[in-house]
Amino acid sequence: MHVRRARDVVIGTLAATGSASLASMGLFATIAHLRDGAIDPFWLAFSGAAPVVMATPMIAYLLETLRRLARAKGEIEELARRDGLTGLLNRRAFFEAAQAALERAREQRGPLTLLVLDADHFKAINDGHGHAAGDEALKLIAATLLGATRQYDLVGRIGGEEFAVLLKGAAPDEAGLVAERIVSAVRLADFRRGGRPVPLSVSVGIAVLEPGLDLDGLFARADAALYAAKRAGRGRSRVAEPSPGAGPMLRTA
Repeated sequence: MHVRRARDVVIGTLAATGSASLASMGLFATIAHLRDGAIDPFWLAFSGAAPVVMATPMIAYLLETLRRLARAKGEIEELARRDGLTGLLNRRAFFEAAQAALERAREQRGPLTLLVLDADHFKAINDGHGHAAGDEALKLIAATLLGATRQYDLVGRIGGEEFAVLLKGAAPDEAGLVAERIVSAVRLADFRRGGRPVPLSVSVGIAVLEPGLDLDGLFARADAALYAAKRAGRGRSRVAEPSPGAGPMLRTA
């Protein structure tokens, strides 16, 4: 809102500057016309050039201000898409981007795999070591996710200690390797409080996009696989069983 108001002020100032330039042009033209009752060539040339010379620095300044405002607006919008603690996509931004990626995968008949992750025993970390420790654990998990995925994959924090990763163009076996890499990296991370190591692990549910499956359905399947991983002992990944008669949406020749 503040950026929009500032932009409107700058545009108004720019318009006012243009009007002032036109007015000054008319003034100089009048002076040129009235000089000794005839048009003086020098004043005629000056009347045309002076407004341009006077307005150019101001216009350049205002255009630069508009450019900076546009950049600031983009930065503000990007910040609004990010989780304040981890820097990952927030829940709303992740779901919007995931929906767009799902639609593209449908059109191209390409593979798409969703990972839903949850920090194990996270309440025990908060209760036993304080919320600052919990925040550090979440940031460490976020950094691990970014390190284990590709730049064009989607990585978001979608809940308190819950994360999601959308692997674009990743087949099920590749997604399974990514999930295991994440589980192993979090388990081996050097997470300490007061000089002592604190156990940290995540459970992962994996769901593959199937024909006719929407985003809610994909998340529901990944959540079911996540809880299966929790029941199996935590600190591991599980893949959702494919629907009867369904297969991943792979490109066909």
